[in-house]
Amino acid sequence: MGYRLHVCKLYKVEYAMGDAFNYKSMEFHNLLSACDVEYSGDEFDSDFEVSKEEWRKAIDNLKHLHDLDEEKREEIKGAIDDLASTTDEVIHMMEYYLEHGDPDIDYLHLSYF
Repeated sequence: MGYRLHVCKLYKVEYAMGDAFNYKSMEFHNLLSACDVEYSGDEFDSDFEVSKEEWRKAIDNLKHLHDLDEEKREEIKGAIDDLASTTDEVIHMMEYYLEHGDPDIDYLHLSYF
């Protein structure tokens, strides 16, 4: 029995088309934070991961902004404005990313490049 270090022999990543939020990495991280969504890394990271459960929570917050308290609603709206997008555009892209993420894992791996 052992506990030895191993290296991944095959790591294949294919990215779905997604050209939203150009040069808005920090602003997108700020939106996730405004929606109380946890993600890996910090707001300056170009590669990060979000659990699908947390991602769905963000989409739900965006779809039900009117149900949130005024302070939270204004925080989220400010983050959307910083993305130079509308709420509907953000919801659409987040649903796209969720739909096109790897169906075999419980998180989304996102990357700005």
